[in-house]
Amino acid sequence: MKTIRGELTRRLMLALGVLIVSAGAAVYVCARAALQRQFDATLRAKAETLQMLTEQKSSGIEIDFSGEDMRGYEAGGGDFFELRAADGKMVAHSPALHEELLPIRGSADAPTLYDVNLFGTERARAISIRFYPRLDEENIKGVTATLVVASLRGELDRMLGVLQVVLAGCGVALLAVTAWVVPNLLRRGLAPLQHVADRAGRIDAGSLSARFATENLPGELTAITTRLNELLGRLEESFERERRFSSDVAHEFRTPIAELRSMAELALKLPEERLAGTDREVLAIAKHLEAVTSQLLTMARGERTNGKCTREGVDLHSLLEEVCGKFEIKATARRVGFHWRVVGKITIQSHAALLRSILGNLLDNAVEYTPSGGKVEVEVRKEDGRVAIDVTNTTEGLDERDVPHLFDRFWRKDQARTHNGHTGLGLPLARTFARAIGCTLEAQLEAGGRLRMTLRESEESYQV
Repeated sequence: MKTIRGELTRRLMLALGVLIVSAGAAVYVCARAALQRQFDATLRAKAETLQMLTEQKSSGIEIDFSGEDMRGYEAGGGDFFELRAADGKMVAHSPALHEELLPIRGSADAPTLYDVNLFGTERARAISIRFYPRLDEENIKGVTATLVVASLRGELDRMLGVLQVVLAGCGVALLAVTAWVVPNLLRRGLAPLQHVADRAGRIDAGSLSARFATENLPGELTAITTRLNELLGRLEESFERERRFSSDVAHEFRTPIAELRSMAELALKLPEERLAGTDREVLAIAKHLEAVTSQLLTMARGERTNGKCTREGVDLHSLLEEVCGKFEIKATARRVGFHWRVVGKITIQSHAALLRSILGNLLDNAVEYTPSGGKVEVEVRKEDGRVAIDVTNTTEGLDERDVPHLFDRFWRKDQARTHNGHTGLGLPLARTFARAIGCTLEAQLEAGGRLRMTLRESEESYQV
């Protein structure tokens, strides 16, 4: 399994290895060039000294062999020279050369440096100079001569060999140290990340209240742990909401199931005293349970839709005329004023069936909980180019603290109205459908106790 530490270790080792090898090679090349230049400068100086000791006499070209400068050319000295006349005739040479000849390279007047092999195995460095010897007398005509000076480079090669060994040893030692240091540094440097990983591995459904410590963490991990803490907060809230939902479902089903059980037990114990309305009560309870179950299944399907339903152009005037017509009769029976209007011809890109269900739930809730003499108003408008539908109704006994709970499943302000046909799922279902069609559904308690429900196209939905 690939890990960040493993990948970083391999890449750092490769990069540092390349750097160490490159640095060693660069040091060796620079040192060799410097030693070569120094060796060549010494060789050039020797040649210039012999050049100054060479003179042309009437009898021919001669070298003054007296003095300290000629000691290096003795047998075993490691230096050699040859002096030839313009016609190639040998004028003088080192006795140590015996029959060996120094090769001449280069034809220009500038000195030429080159490598040669002496005696078959000895490596040497040579310089060839063509010059005019110093005239011993004024009436002598000057002629050119060629001087070749060579020095064995065994000492230089040994120094370069030692340098290679030293650099190679240092490189191996550095690689070994790097192989030990890099993993340890990475292990210590990535320890906070490992700590976060270990901490995350211990979190389960029972410890969602735990949070990652963000103090003394690197900046990169601070951002990650902050987001993880936010995620844990959302998860904790979701789990708590699901726990409340499970509790609410159990509470919602407990009473009708208990009623069914008591009626069944009574019917078994006293079949002769079975009441005529028992079957109607059983049917009503069964219908209530069926309605709750159907709404829960519908809500689950709506949550899975996640805004991916098919949309089409929906004429809101025609839709409201159809939906509102069903509730005007109910509102009149409850002596509740009912008014709706659509300003102009407004078409919305939505899912007609889901939009009809949302409006039906909102209007059913509004008409049911509006007190006698109150009003229900429906208005369609455009807000910043987006469609908004307001459903406003008069309320009583509702305050600001209740507004956040209006979309909670099974929540009712008046628990005594449990069996009025409302299951406490209408508004949560409407919000679920609103999200499915890319809209938002919000509640607001206005002055005078008027509750406004606003279904609004989201920005993303409008752009689609």
